[in-house]
Amino acid sequence: MQDMLYHFSQWLSSTWISPFALNLNDTAVSQWLDTHFWAIPIMQVIHILALGTGFGAVLMIDLRVFNLAGTDRTFAETERRYVRWIWWSLLVLLITGVGMTVAEPPRELINPIFWIKIPTVIFAVLVSLWFHNRVMRQLAAGGTAGPGIKLGAVFVVLLWIFIMFCGRWIAYAPT
Repeated sequence: MQDMLYHFSQWLSSTWISPFALNLNDTAVSQWLDTHFWAIPIMQVIHILALGTGFGAVLMIDLRVFNLAGTDRTFAETERRYVRWIWWSLLVLLITGVGMTVAEPPRELINPIFWIKIPTVIFAVLVSLWFHNRVMRQLAAGGTAGPGIKLGAVFVVLLWIFIMFCGRWIAYAPT
């Protein structure tokens, strides 16, 4: 696995991404973020808090699917309560993620784990949209959470756990 990631990193270095990352690194914004030692840690803390907020909201919706929490509310009430937290946290994650990428472009953009994480995030958002739009409508209309819905809820949680793992692994990937 490490060899594959190393070769992926070497390939990324040979593409247009490497000069782009170096040029981005020379911008005033990137230089400012790099020279102010507190900027990157603050963005990381906000990023992690937003991730915790969004993941917590996903868990609460999924726990409702399993009837393990929030059973005093309807599925529609649960969705209304937590979906806005998911969207706001995704917006904050996007802003802080872009900020961290601008702050350290070569570290991020030439990192193979970054390029595994970003498509997975897009996939997870699309799967979550599909799952919650389709399934929550069915459950809000009085349907029950069958095995397929419960499997989908587990899949969404596992996707977000994988994304969190990738986010942490970026710091340790071979570049």
